[in-house]
Amino acid sequence: MEYTAVYEPDTQSCGILDLQLLSRYLETKVDVEHLLDGSNVDAAALYVPDTHITLAQKLAIFSNALEHSQERGLGLKVGQQARFSDFGVLGYAVFSSNTLLDALMMGFKYLRLAGPVLKKKMWVEDNQGYFRAEQLIDLQSLLPFCCEYWFAAIQNLCEEVMQQPFPSTLIRFPYPEPEYSELYEQIFHCKIEFNSEQLEWQFDATKLYEPLPAANTMTLQMCLKSCDEMLEKVTGDASLKEKITQMFVERLGDYPSIEELSAELGMSSRTLRRHLKAEETSYQQILDHVRLHLARHYLTSTQMSVEEIAERIGFSDSANFRHAFRKWSGCTPRQYRQTPIEESAK
Repeated sequence: MEYTAVYEPDTQSCGILDLQLLSRYLETKVDVEHLLDGSNVDAAALYVPDTHITLAQKLAIFSNALEHSQERGLGLKVGQQARFSDFGVLGYAVFSSNTLLDALMMGFKYLRLAGPVLKKKMWVEDNQGYFRAEQLIDLQSLLPFCCEYWFAAIQNLCEEVMQQPFPSTLIRFPYPEPEYSELYEQIFHCKIEFNSEQLEWQFDATKLYEPLPAANTMTLQMCLKSCDEMLEKVTGDASLKEKITQMFVERLGDYPSIEELSAELGMSSRTLRRHLKAEETSYQQILDHVRLHLARHYLTSTQMSVEEIAERIGFSDSANFRHAFRKWSGCTPRQYRQTPIEESAK
């Protein structure tokens, strides 16, 4: 039998449980003000379980963590600190599951509370299990950190609930081998491949069906109720603007026209325009917001040229991009890169 679970990040509403773990690891190494600089996230919000922020804010904090800590393999080290107690009722729900398969399927359902930035899929075929992840937007220099953090945390949590080593067989990473690759071998205890075409983790699935030592049906049901309540607060009812924003981000540089968009949403383009006007926005305003958001990310977090960024976000030439960026932000892309402007959360 095949089991499949899928998680896709919401660019407008990300949970912050992973940031709580990151900030705790760095609390003696990086001032919280430096960690949150430019993200418009208040330090107090990190301690409210149902806080939600945008993907842009989360990536800004990840960039700050790497810049100010200068710690090799930071993602691996933070992920290794992950414990179920760090994830509140979500952690206790997973810990109380009957089998590891139940725990993983449940974890995927509530992953939005933790707020990972990668699109994730898990499936089982016969006795072989797979985790696979993709980038929602091109993370560039942040990709290794995000991969390390997710994989190390998943392994640590699985081993905590299983009370035995996780049966990894092969992990593939889609980036060059880092100088600290020995840490990968020490942590994952399996064959590691770099420069792969995809991010994938393969494991022996026979362990998925064994009873877990801490299984507790009563605790599980109590925790699931709380998880559902928290998830509702984080997700809520997405506005039309939020839905369209998500659709644009998922089709980076190949944005649907308003006619194509309205057809996908099951309405006429005239009706779509009317609904957007009621939300005090428009198709073009949303598209401009997405392009500006992505351009700022690439300018501050990557070494991509202005020409490459322009092409990546759907401009036919860099001159048009420069003109649009100046109109949006009041400065040129080069000026923004040299003196990053604090982006307000939207």
